[in-house]
Amino acid sequence: MGMAASQARYIALTARKSNVEYEGQQINQARTALANQTANLFNQMMGMSVPTPPSTTDYTTIQYSFSDGVNNEVLSNYYQLGTADSEYNYVVTTYHNEKVFTGSKKKMSDPQIQTTFTHHYSYDPNSTNNNDTRNITKAWKNADGTYAMQATDGSTSIYRPATEKELEQVQAINKGNGEYADTTAGVTTTTSKFSDVKLAGANIAGSNSLTANGTTFTKYRYDALDEKQKAAIDSMFAGTGAADEFFIDEDGNAIKVAEITVAEGAVAADPDVTFNIYNPQGAGIETGNYYTDGKTFVTQADLDKAVQTYNEYEALDKRGPNEINVITVTDDPTFSNYYAIGNCILTELDAADLEEEDTKAEIDQIIKDMQGENGDTTAAANLAACFDTDANGNLVYKGGLYKFTMNGKTYYTTKNDLDASAGTSIVDNDIDVQQEKLNYYSADYLDTRVEETQKALLETDGQGRFKTLKLENDSTTYTLNTETVTDEDAYNDAMNRYYYENAVYEKNISDINARTEIIQAQDRTLELRLEQLNTEQNALQNEMEAVKKVVDKHVELGFKTFGG
Repeated sequence: MGMAASQARYIALTARKSNVEYEGQQINQARTALANQTANLFNQMMGMSVPTPPSTTDYTTIQYSFSDGVNNEVLSNYYQLGTADSEYNYVVTTYHNEKVFTGSKKKMSDPQIQTTFTHHYSYDPNSTNNNDTRNITKAWKNADGTYAMQATDGSTSIYRPATEKELEQVQAINKGNGEYADTTAGVTTTTSKFSDVKLAGANIAGSNSLTANGTTFTKYRYDALDEKQKAAIDSMFAGTGAADEFFIDEDGNAIKVAEITVAEGAVAADPDVTFNIYNPQGAGIETGNYYTDGKTFVTQADLDKAVQTYNEYEALDKRGPNEINVITVTDDPTFSNYYAIGNCILTELDAADLEEEDTKAEIDQIIKDMQGENGDTTAAANLAACFDTDANGNLVYKGGLYKFTMNGKTYYTTKNDLDASAGTSIVDNDIDVQQEKLNYYSADYLDTRVEETQKALLETDGQGRFKTLKLENDSTTYTLNTETVTDEDAYNDAMNRYYYENAVYEKNISDINARTEIIQAQDRTLELRLEQLNTEQNALQNEMEAVKKVVDKHVELGFKTFGG
């Protein structure tokens, strides 16, 4: 090896040795930091207190009790009188548990109330033009079969097919029957010509039904009709007798049998017979396949017409409003004929029910407790709405109380409570998933702690314990029983706290041990690396000494050569 090469090698070895020494210093600093973390964890563990289980003696007290012949009384508290009294020296509080008849209120989630829904609409059912017209600026039909209508204010309503229940409401309005219209209003007489007339019997007198153009008319005697049907017939036909007969279809159209002018037997044979048809409602609004946005009802024909009109405007590059005819819901539905809560039959109470002793006792107690300091003002108001007050200040039942049996027990609720929950369903059948909880009530004998505080004379046995008791409101002197009582509930609560605190303690210890093991593993890795660096440094030192000897030898030979 030449002089230059030896010097270069020596410089490289020196640099490498410096790097090894620097890396060793870094490792020592890292090990010092790990040692500090270990010390901190140890100090943290030493600062933790070990949970200790509770002792039953901490929850055990001396209790005094006595029997008054009816109840077992317990002294729950006592203290000496602050002022002198010739007969009594203490004020004591005694208590006993007894069954107390108590009214209570509960709430039922998703009660699934089943009732009749009556919707209200914004048109006059007696009018010959019952359509409310709404302006729209854009209309289109969606791929799922629904219709979208954009109003002049820019809002868009989606119309879906009306449900069966909704269609029943619309059809009831169109026919003008039920609660939706007066069946005697708007009576008109029209003359219609039928073909394909068929009788159920050989002649009119012997037929129970008549079919014309696919419409079936059923024969009724006047005296077999209900009052509403009689009122409608009376408005159509003057001087109706009890034995008069009529053919009536499901829409309320009526044909008086006596007014069919053709001869008996000719009806079935003649395909073109004229009848006088009496419609109790008049023209009414048109029937059709209805769609709704939840607030208004529209016939599919009107929707299709609106879409067609808009498309025509679009094709001609014209912009302008077009119209659809709607029936508008003006307020929330009302409910009647409540008949079930889930699978429990619901029955409205009548005055006779409240004369029954047990039922009256329950209702009276429920009302009393709902009006009390621990009651409920809303429940009290709903119950009060079921009664009027007579001239003597007595409550008179006017209706609105319902009962149902669930799991063998009878409960009560009110019309106002049912109204609040009915109609809050978020699904189409209006029954399932009702969002508003239902208030319902019952009266039962409940275990109740009855306390009384009064003056007393307590005498001791000379060893610090009381032996007799005489109460201010009782002439009898009672012998006191001394008992050792453990508060099991408090002790169990303390044990539960101990179990929790012990679990937390053990988890913290486990976490500290786990973190310590990780630190120790890191320290062992650093220690191994430090040993490797020491070995490498020793090898570098030996090689540097060897190279230094070569350099020194070259220097010595150089001096000899040039120094002579």
